[in-house]
Amino acid sequence: MRSNRRHFVLPLFLLFALFLFTVPSWAASDQYGILVGRIAHVDGQLLRYVEEEKDWVQTVQDAPFGLEDALYSGDDARAEFILPNGTWMRIGENTQVQLIDLNPEATTVDVASGLARLYNKSGNAVAKLTTPFGYVVAPSGSAVDLYVGDESLEVIAVRGEVDFVHDGTGTRYPIREGGDSLIADKRATAPGRGTVDGDWDDWNGQRENLWADRQRSRSASADLLPEPIRDESYVLDDNGRWERVYYEGAYRDMWRPTVVEPSWRPFTAGRWISYYGDNCWIPDEPFGYVTHHYGSWVYVDSFSSWYWMPPVVRRYPQTPSLVLLFGWYPGRVGWFHSRDHIGWVPLAPHEHYYGHRPWGHHTKLIHRSRRPKIDIHRYRYLDEAVVVHRDHFHQGKRYGEHARRDVRKSDIVKQYKPVAAISPAKGDKQRFSVIDREVARKPHNTVARRIDANQKRIKESGRFDRARIEKELQRARIGTKPSLAAPAVAAPMLTPKLVEADKVRAPLDKTSLPRKEIKAKERERRLAPETNRPGFVPRERERGERPRLPGENGEQREQKTIIPPVRDESNRDLRDQGPPDRDRDRLPRGENQTLRSPRETEQQERVNRQPKVPERQQHPKELQPRPEQDASERRQQFQRDWQLQQPQERQGQRQKEPQETLRQRQEEQQGKQQDILRQRQPEEVRSRPEQGAPERRQKEPQETLRQRQQEERQQQELQRRQREEEFNNQRQLQRQQQLEDQRRREQEAQRQRQLEIKQRQEQAEREQRQQALQRRQQQELQQRQEMENRQRQQELQQRQQREQQRQEALRRQQQEEQQKVRQEQQTAPKKKNPSPEELLKLQQQRGWPQ
Repeated sequence: MRSNRRHFVLPLFLLFALFLFTVPSWAASDQYGILVGRIAHVDGQLLRYVEEEKDWVQTVQDAPFGLEDALYSGDDARAEFILPNGTWMRIGENTQVQLIDLNPEATTVDVASGLARLYNKSGNAVAKLTTPFGYVVAPSGSAVDLYVGDESLEVIAVRGEVDFVHDGTGTRYPIREGGDSLIADKRATAPGRGTVDGDWDDWNGQRENLWADRQRSRSASADLLPEPIRDESYVLDDNGRWERVYYEGAYRDMWRPTVVEPSWRPFTAGRWISYYGDNCWIPDEPFGYVTHHYGSWVYVDSFSSWYWMPPVVRRYPQTPSLVLLFGWYPGRVGWFHSRDHIGWVPLAPHEHYYGHRPWGHHTKLIHRSRRPKIDIHRYRYLDEAVVVHRDHFHQGKRYGEHARRDVRKSDIVKQYKPVAAISPAKGDKQRFSVIDREVARKPHNTVARRIDANQKRIKESGRFDRARIEKELQRARIGTKPSLAAPAVAAPMLTPKLVEADKVRAPLDKTSLPRKEIKAKERERRLAPETNRPGFVPRERERGERPRLPGENGEQREQKTIIPPVRDESNRDLRDQGPPDRDRDRLPRGENQTLRSPRETEQQERVNRQPKVPERQQHPKELQPRPEQDASERRQQFQRDWQLQQPQERQGQRQKEPQETLRQRQEEQQGKQQDILRQRQPEEVRSRPEQGAPERRQKEPQETLRQRQQEERQQQELQRRQREEEFNNQRQLQRQQQLEDQRRREQEAQRQRQLEIKQRQEQAEREQRQQALQRRQQQELQQRQEMENRQRQQELQQRQQREQQRQEALRRQQQEEQQKVRQEQQTAPKKKNPSPEELLKLQQQRGWPQ
């Protein structure tokens, strides 16, 4: 019978082991904790949908944004969300979003309407944005803008490349940064201009600048926090300090707030709300979110102060990628209550938290069928508990002024009853709200239909992990880029859904609501280059890598120099003034070696085909000479340009010049002397028209005209050479500037490498110190364990010896008693039976009846 049981138990054990090793990643993550995001910033009104009440309440900064949460932003409102897997998201006004799924490798968010921008700043996670017209997949390192309207949407790649899958056709369209955007409705797609809303982009740039400054000013305290919450280190640096505290037999790094009152206690500056059946803490202090939802608070008696112990990162090998997880809690406290009062006490690190969802690895789930038995004596910090009246539990933002100071530990043990969770009062709608007043304007019921549809999809489809998203994306066929000839798709137009609270369930009259463009045309603009955007951080620096230089990994970037156009007196472009090259020599040129257009070339060829007239037959009037003053200016300019040349070159040229050129030079010198004499004359004399000028021009010989033409050609040639020299000088200056920029970049790269080497050395030293500290702690722990083991062994030996002595004494006592009994039996006389006469006498003496 026993052998049959063994054969039956062994297969069951193997099946159970196989089930443990085949648990999917999402089940493993749920087993050890749920990831929850945070509302990092809110401008204006932001509403949250409460499934239990089918109603909307207002939410604020530092409130959670977790699974199945649905939010709607009001008019002129903007908000920012940070998720612990490296996904950042911002929304504009009249925007509806809902978090469908969140795990370490994938984020799925539904954008039903409005304006949203998503940054995927993770190392290996993928983000999926669903809309009524299709979905967008953003890989790691990318960013995307969504403009979702009533009848269409527009997708713009802000960074990197994203993919859009159209629901109507099932086609996949890649959208790249710097290219055109994509506009789609339920039936077709069309190309967009690729412009973003200017105000929206500026606000995102301001937020990126703010976070970039916070990251640059991040101190060494960031190394003491896990990676998902490391961006919150600036809050801890501004509001407290880290100290080395001896706690539970070891020295630990803990954080202590320094901007609070001396009588401050955790979970007093804020408010409790109901969040999926559990009480969630909404802080009203800058450091409240990270310290009240992660880790634990401990009270150190030696310093009489509260310290925050950061969470410990745990590695679970059941997940395929060995994901690092740590617990998020709505509020790690233990609860107790009486008839009129409610109290809570911060839990120590080893104490369990009770909740309706598996928030962290220390969470014990609450079942309706059985209630857990809680011993109120187990709470370590019961002396520091907070007790308030029930009327103040869901009111105000601070419990310090309402907390009872006369309640002690002995009173709590006698008068209060511990519970796993505080049950909300029936009909109390304030338990979901962060503010005491009701919301005046709420989204219409048509908004809730999309939320209910998403809830059904979550229950039917299950989780959206990374493998599933990538598989669905690969199944979609890749389509060609929509052409301009495609049917036009209207730009996204949005109808705000906020109405009065009493008209939420009434039929929606769209004509009474103002319909407007999500992206107004007067605010449209092109995206700036990534390196010029506010808050730009290189992707290599985001991942902790060194920025790549030109030429690394076989890449040689070509540095192009853009020369701005320079115009001379004749308004010619620089390309007509630059030095002749191989390509330009092939183009038609005129006498002055300047480029000519095809029309000018055709006219010049037409003139060349005409019969030439002898020079002696040309009439002087056809030459149309310039005024005398212009001629003198040209001669002066020519003389100045000629003097700039080298003397030896001029002497060699003079030897080669013919006699005719020499005569021209003499005439020019005489003309200059006449000009100098004319300039010395009074103004009224110089202003008079020269008498007999037309007659002299008519009498000028043809030889003088040829000299003048030759002079003009030489002057043009000299101007061309000057332009060449200017062009060469400009190119040389640009080359020098390029070399200087390259040298500066090399110095910056070298400085960056030195800084990285220094950081690695510091990191190595920190690791060595940490390893040494860990070894020392392990040695102390081993010594303590050995000492405890020796003490236990000694106590066990002493107990055994005492037990042996007791048994030996008991055995001796038994032997002595037995021996004594035997001696008494031997020494005692044997009793004889009385005779009848003796019996009769005895009866008479005692008066017995006969």
